[in-house]
Amino acid sequence: MNSTDQEEPTENLKPTKFSPLDGETKKHRGKTSVGLWVLAITLAAGSLVMLYLASASPVIITTTPLDSRIELSGVSFRIGSNYLLLPGKYEVRVTATGYKQHDMDLEVLSNNEQQLNIVLEPLPGELKVESTLKEITALVDGAPSVAILPGVIKGLRKGTHQIVLSKARYLDSKYDVDIIGLGETQTLEAELQPGWGTLKIDSVPNAAELWIDDKLVGNTPATAEVLQSGSSILLKKSGFNDWSGTLSITAGETQVYPPIPLVTADGYLQLETVPTGASIILNGNFQGISPLKIPVRPKQRHKIEMILEGYIKKLHGFTVASDQVLKLQLTLQEDIGEIALSISPEGAKVYVDNKFFSTGSQTLRLPSRQHELRIEQKGYRTETFKVLPQPSQQQALSVTLLTEEAAYWSTRPNRIKTVADIQLLLMRPKAPFLMGAPRRQPGRRANEVERAVTLKRPFYIGETEVSNRQFRMWKTNHSSSAISGKTLDMEEQPVVNVSWEEAIRFCNWLSKQDLLSPFYLINTDQTERIDWSSNGYRLPTEAEWSWVARTGPHGSAQIYPWENDRFPPDRVVGNYADIAAAKLVRFKLLSYTDGYPVSAPIGTFPSNKKGLYNIGGNVAEWVNDYYDLQPHRGEPLIDLKGPEGGTRHVIRGASWAMGSRSELRLTYRDHGNDPRIDLGFRIARYVDRITEEK
Repeated sequence: MNSTDQEEPTENLKPTKFSPLDGETKKHRGKTSVGLWVLAITLAAGSLVMLYLASASPVIITTTPLDSRIELSGVSFRIGSNYLLLPGKYEVRVTATGYKQHDMDLEVLSNNEQQLNIVLEPLPGELKVESTLKEITALVDGAPSVAILPGVIKGLRKGTHQIVLSKARYLDSKYDVDIIGLGETQTLEAELQPGWGTLKIDSVPNAAELWIDDKLVGNTPATAEVLQSGSSILLKKSGFNDWSGTLSITAGETQVYPPIPLVTADGYLQLETVPTGASIILNGNFQGISPLKIPVRPKQRHKIEMILEGYIKKLHGFTVASDQVLKLQLTLQEDIGEIALSISPEGAKVYVDNKFFSTGSQTLRLPSRQHELRIEQKGYRTETFKVLPQPSQQQALSVTLLTEEAAYWSTRPNRIKTVADIQLLLMRPKAPFLMGAPRRQPGRRANEVERAVTLKRPFYIGETEVSNRQFRMWKTNHSSSAISGKTLDMEEQPVVNVSWEEAIRFCNWLSKQDLLSPFYLINTDQTERIDWSSNGYRLPTEAEWSWVARTGPHGSAQIYPWENDRFPPDRVVGNYADIAAAKLVRFKLLSYTDGYPVSAPIGTFPSNKKGLYNIGGNVAEWVNDYYDLQPHRGEPLIDLKGPEGGTRHVIRGASWAMGSRSELRLTYRDHGNDPRIDLGFRIARYVDRITEEK
């Protein structure tokens, strides 16, 4: 074997024991961490976008003009004119050059597509007016502009406007201008033509002062500028009357006006009459009331007439020179008439035309014109008269003054009539009287305790009870019913089968028809209160009913509706339970026949001494008072009104269904609230509406 083929010797490999490196091993983590974060953020953003898109509602906003800028508060996503908005409230602002800004509130609803079409209002334009003239005024579409030109007219809306420019002494210029608007300013070059011409003015005689539009121009003859619209011309010359007029000339022209003749100056009459106030007539023409100053032609004879009521007409002639002031003071003579005045009471004072004249009866000598006479005396009603004395004959006037009370009652009728054809009579109680009955009176009941009453307030009360016919004018379907085949429903029979509440409602209805204030203040079905100051129709108070039914002259009191105190009555005096009603009632008068088994027509039987019919018979009557047990006699009660409250109301008087001694007495008192077939009512009212009782 060749040496070249021999392998080189190698070291023998020997195993060694593993030893770890000192320190920590470093890992390459940087690139891997950033990628994870990017991925996470991307996923989160995508989730938020998907959540937004899923929750948002589409809102389409279109504008005019199309290039308007739209701003929304809060988060929004826009694609063209489409917006994706979360539900809630947004503020929207739309702007565009040349347009007014538009602001609005928008509420976006869930899952609901909304559309908004917003049209912006164009801004007005401006017109700049340029001119070499100053202090030009303008009318814009016929309305005055506040702009003083040359200057800018603001606030012109888009479109064609008529502009009229004016200046003193110049002709108006009219322009039709197309305004672009959108806040732009346009320019108008204005030209106004002179509005005057040249006029030569002369006078005869000349050398008169020439005034044009209150400015002195010079003396005639003179050439001056006169407006086409007219100038006021005044010529003044001593010894001559002023001449004035209005002249005009075509603008730009020159003319000669015919000479103006001046008239010799007037004289003047300065007239005063004694007394003043006379009518002045000059040469047949009324001039005015004296004193006055009037122009008159000189060197002519003039006639004046002076006329004053109560004075003899006066005539006077005169002449004046040119430029003379004639002063006259002329006294008028009274044209006297006599009035023989007779007065009672004798000491009364006499006033003529609001001036004290004298006292008592006398003959008055007064100018023959209308005068006002006033006769006064303390404690009496003043009387006033218009008189016109006649110079040709004496007049007589007799005046008797009434006391205040007599004058008051002279204006209040004794009888009045309602729209429902109900007659009422005037009652004027004065002296105290007793209500109730003495303890030992046969038939007296425990609720008839005597008590003293004084009625001071005068009143009217129905002459009869209210009839079916009268009541049906208010309640057309009312029926008074019948009993055992006997009708109570005839037209002129008294209305019955009515409650107290229905009766007062009828009174209020009647007050309204006669234009009186209501006496009862009613709310739905309840009576709230009574207006005692009212003079509206009402039910009579129990005291009033007792007074009209019982009291006679000098305070005497009747026991029964008939004049004597015997029971039963010995003649037909009213409608009570008689033989004819025996089968209908419990108590009856066996020896009495009135001809009516039930109610009789109103006004059938004789009236009592106060003129009232059936006040104690025919039907019982509702009165205004609540029912209670009366107190014992004490000091007289003034205008007794009864209790302020209660549950039942008083019923007074007998009826066709009553026949006992107790029931037929005029002091008999019953009570209730509900209707009865023998119970009606009559009406009353106070004479005057007052605030304080007299």
